Amino acid sequence: MSHQSPLPPFSIPMSTKSPILPLTWSPSSILKSGNYALCVLNQPVANPSLLVNLWNKAQYRATVDGGTSIWSSIVNNTTELVKVENPDLITGDFDSADQAHVSHFQGLGTRVVQTPNQDQTDFTKCLEQLGELAKSDPKLGKVEAVIAFVETSGRLDHVMANIQTLFLAKKLVRWPVYLMSSCSMSWVLGEGQHSIVCGGMVGEGSHCGLIPMDGQATVTTSGLQWNLSGGFLRFGDLVSTSNGFDISKDVVTVDTDKSLLWTMD
Repeated sequence: MSHQSPLPPFSIPMSTKSPILPLTWSPSSILKSGNYALCVLNQPVANPSLLVNLWNKAQYRATVDGGTSIWSSIVNNTTELVKVENPDLITGDFDSADQAHVSHFQGLGTRVVQTPNQDQTDFTKCLEQLGELAKSDPKLGKVEAVIAFVETSGRLDHVMANIQTLFLAKKLVRWPVYLMSSCSMSWVLGEGQHSIVCGGMVGEGSHCGLIPMDGQATVTTSGLQWNLSGGFLRFGDLVSTSNGFDISKDVVTVDTDKSLLWTMD
């Protein structure tokens, strides 16, 4: 008499496995809702009005070292209405912030945390602090993402350091982290399937890029001007920069076997 061997413990028959759903990214929804923590990094701001608007909407506000002086200058020179002058948090090793600005905001009730560790960037250490504060600070309760505002200009090593922090972020905070400048947004697409809601954010002249920061990546896309179908992305071979959008579609899909830096303007 034949018999069927029992299934190994904890195995799931193929017919009952749930499909892996794409991870959906909708930055426009986050920006409209204001359910984000805003971190102002140390770089002169090309469009102060944009930063003031982000600041006014944010659930939580932090300035990172010299970003404190950047923000102080904007507050003192803008014609825009600033609803709340002082940040909730200032962090850094304070080698670039004007101490008078730090003391001013501290006098208005800002929490100041000095982070002297030189093995990490001030941006990384700020995310660490946010991750810790999220355990106890109710102001972070409605936060759904972190937006770090910094222009992608100036020193290239600083730009690369900010990208490194994006890759570290999932170890530091429970929220997705976006880098935002006056003209672009960037974030990490991890291994797997992604759905990026772009409708209303992009037009004919908008650009995007898929940058393989983790070695060779095999990538399939839809919704782009130049799509990939199991194509290889790798430095020294093909890197998808200056790509565009198929504006007849509201969503871009990306399927990748390695982490990518996604950037769009």
